[in-house]
Amino acid sequence: MLTPTETNLLILMTFVIMFGLGCTLSIDDFKDAARHPKPALVGFLSQYLIMPALAFGMAKLFNFSNPVAIGLIIVACCPSGTTSSLFNYFAKGDLALSISLSTLTTTVALVAMPILLSIYAGPFTNDQIQIDLGKVIGSLLICLLPVVGGMYLKSKSARWGKNMEETGSALGIIVIIFLIISWLPRNVDRMLNPNETSPFILVASIFLGLGGFLFGYYFSRALGMDKRKSRTVSLETGIQNGPLAFAIILLSFSSQISGDILWPALLYSFFIVNTSTFVTYFIRKYTRREWFHAENDTVKAELFTASSLKL
Repeated sequence: MLTPTETNLLILMTFVIMFGLGCTLSIDDFKDAARHPKPALVGFLSQYLIMPALAFGMAKLFNFSNPVAIGLIIVACCPSGTTSSLFNYFAKGDLALSISLSTLTTTVALVAMPILLSIYAGPFTNDQIQIDLGKVIGSLLICLLPVVGGMYLKSKSARWGKNMEETGSALGIIVIIFLIISWLPRNVDRMLNPNETSPFILVASIFLGLGGFLFGYYFSRALGMDKRKSRTVSLETGIQNGPLAFAIILLSFSSQISGDILWPALLYSFFIVNTSTFVTYFIRKYTRREWFHAENDTVKAELFTASSLKL
């Protein structure tokens, strides 16, 4: 599915992306999350409760093979990353909350992912396919080390940290373009062949992101968060750190089985850029309409106040 060169390049890109993620974070982000715990906690629960349960439910509903189910669940258990913050920027979301959520979910991933995988992916293991949680933790450690390096660089040089932050965000999109140009032409037949790829796998790969957007938003609203913060949580929930999922799969499983596990992760990453672009456009348009009405209400209130004073 991926050549050795593509595999090594993908892992290298992941390290750069994770380094860029680290450049968006600082100790102050942890302090802000501690001072205002409710939004961060709601986003954390949305990320680590909704997404794994959604992936597990679809795997059971569509009766996926064990490798496909495990691949989908690994994606769902990943934290958010720089790409979600990029889309939140374009959507006029709460960037401070976005960064706080990335800080929290990435930090907790080292503990949360092994636990979630043992719960949700465990039922899909057998004699032929096993999840070595030790390898998963080792893969996470390898991928999280660049995050620490990025935080250190930012603390020493804000300018270089900003440059690497932008590089990491851009690489998140470049990885998808790389897959489209390099990988998709060789695998389009497999994607369109119902004997190779069930239509339900395509549905699950698309709905994992869309479902995250919907459940993340309404879950946040149900817990009393305002619309802007809820939209931020929505994007953070639906947009997973796909490159991190690639690295975990490639580093944790043998080459004989990693290709099948990687398949839903690749499909998810291919579709999420398109669905995120559509959702971001819709949110941005809706936000502008909200601001317009808010400005009109402010003007009307000022005019009413002025008229009252004249009287």
